Amino acid sequence: MSNSTSRPRFEVNRSLMSSGVVLACVGFFLWLIGAALSATALGQAAMKWIDQLEESPSEMARRRAHQVKEAVSAGSKAWREQSH
Repeated sequence: MSNSTSRPRFEVNRSLMSSGVVLACVGFFLWLIGAALSATALGQAAMKWIDQLEESPSEMARRRAHQVKEAVSAGSKAWREQSH
């Protein structure tokens, strides 16, 4: 193979490329600001919703855990009584 044949050069329009990079960065930061604002709005809405509940989520979870414990206990007792 001979080195006398040259390949075509890959040339990038630098001004077009830099404009594209700048626009991509601006778009990313706008997206990031929009995401932060949306997350803040959702967080505030969730806090208002929690404040309007009759019982707190931790109380609900405690009550549900107690119900699960009672159901497991009842099921276990019924299974033991049936197997005897």
